Amino acid sequence: MDCPNCGVYNPEDRIVCWRCDQELPKPKESKKKSTDPAQAQRRIWLILIVALVVWILITWILPRLLGGGLLPGS
Repeated sequence: MDCPNCGVYNPEDRIVCWRCDQELPKPKESKKKSTDPAQAQRRIWLILIVALVVWILITWILPRLLGGGLLPGS
């Protein structure tokens, strides 16, 4: 971090500038991603619905479209 007073580089863990002894601004903490339980639950339901649709396509609709004899188990 550069000192706003004299412009000299200071490591992030410094509290005052090593050259001009001015207090350095405190580093901003990065925000952690907040996890919304409702959003996580909606995402799980969406994944389950997509998986169900894919399963229905593979097991029911696709064999009928292909004539019923091309896939094993038909």
